[in-house]
Amino acid sequence: MPIFGAILGATGSGKTKLAVMLAQKMGAEVICMDSRQLYKGFRVGTAQPTAEERSAAPHHIVDFLPPEQQYNAARFASDVKELLAQKPEAKFILVGGTGLYLQALCQGLNPLPPVNPEIRERLKRHYENKEQKELYSDALKANPGIEGKIMQGDTQRLLRILELNSQFSTLNSQLNRVGGIGPIPSVWIDFPRDMLYKRINERVVKMLKNGWIEEVMELSKSVPLNAPAWQSLGYLELKEALEKNKDPFSIAEEVALKTRHYAKRQITWFKHKEKPVYTIEGSQFPIDDSVLVSLWGRLVGGHNPPLVGFGCGIPKGFENRLPQAL
Repeated sequence: MPIFGAILGATGSGKTKLAVMLAQKMGAEVICMDSRQLYKGFRVGTAQPTAEERSAAPHHIVDFLPPEQQYNAARFASDVKELLAQKPEAKFILVGGTGLYLQALCQGLNPLPPVNPEIRERLKRHYENKEQKELYSDALKANPGIEGKIMQGDTQRLLRILELNSQFSTLNSQLNRVGGIGPIPSVWIDFPRDMLYKRINERVVKMLKNGWIEEVMELSKSVPLNAPAWQSLGYLELKEALEKNKDPFSIAEEVALKTRHYAKRQITWFKHKEKPVYTIEGSQFPIDDSVLVSLWGRLVGGHNPPLVGFGCGIPKGFENRLPQAL
């Protein structure tokens, strides 16, 4: 498997830095697995890898997609498989917190019908004068499984849920998934909740100080308001504050709160969907070279039990043999 492992964690947990350090140690390239960091120009507020990090290790599926375009788990899986085919000799590390992307890559996708233009148009007309929370509520009733996975402002994906629901009496979650590449060993970064929330609060302020304000001002000149990229956490709040001549730092608390809620949903999703091979505790940060060597050895040295990783769960008999920290 050319993908040696996946570095997973909630937003603000330090995934990118760890992935870059590990990629340098392994001579590997990084595949970003984040539904927001892929939008071109939306760099600061989505915490894209810095220019220094991207020069330290090649990065893929980041800062490339026009803000007006949609992107989904199916396209992510397709893009990754295409990348693997193009560079068969390369080594890769996945990093991110978008669980649906990892699930699609490892386990494959349910074979669903293409968009029905007539149904989509009817649904758009029905909801165009209604509040967004009503669209989200209806989609949640149609498929309760989207809770914590699809943002309330993600109109296109919510309409897709309702479109599928109108074609099927129920959304059949038992459809066989096809096209997965198989399990990938994963590492989870686990900070105590209070420490993680403190990191998130500080990161929001740091982004505002380090160019996010100027970024939004510049993006507002060319990116239409209905572009999907604007749904990234904090962008619309900052845009509105600037348009109303409010102190941009006044949004910090609101954005930090929404980010903490998002982090909580990420933690819940990974906790219930899959168990990682092992966990790095927040107390082990900053990561030193000995941890990297240990992590590298576990990922490539054959020390992990078979069939352990994202997409396959923990085989019976191995539950008590998995290390909880490096």
